[in-house]
Amino acid sequence: MNLELEQDGLCLKPKQMLKLRDGSGHTVVCQSGGLWLTQHGDRRDVYLGPGESFQLDRNGLTLVQALEQSAISIASPVSRMRASTRLASQLYAMAGQVRGALGTQA
Repeated sequence: MNLELEQDGLCLKPKQMLKLRDGSGHTVVCQSGGLWLTQHGDRRDVYLGPGESFQLDRNGLTLVQALEQSAISIASPVSRMRASTRLASQLYAMAGQVRGALGTQA
């Protein structure tokens, strides 16, 4: 998927639709409002409320429709991976601190 935003997200008016193509791995995040989305070849319909997200698991066409005035963002797999890597590094550092604290108390 090739999507370039000059800001953190998009605002959609009620009933406005966004078409995403080949977005597998990207995550649609509903910042506010309500979204309905469906992926080509997928029987599921997904509703997202404020603060909820959904990771696209198929390529092809995905339709995202605002059910009301909505703010959304789309996270790429790379940015999600970087966030996971940062979290793992922080957890590893914290585990080292705990091990050190336990070692000095024993």
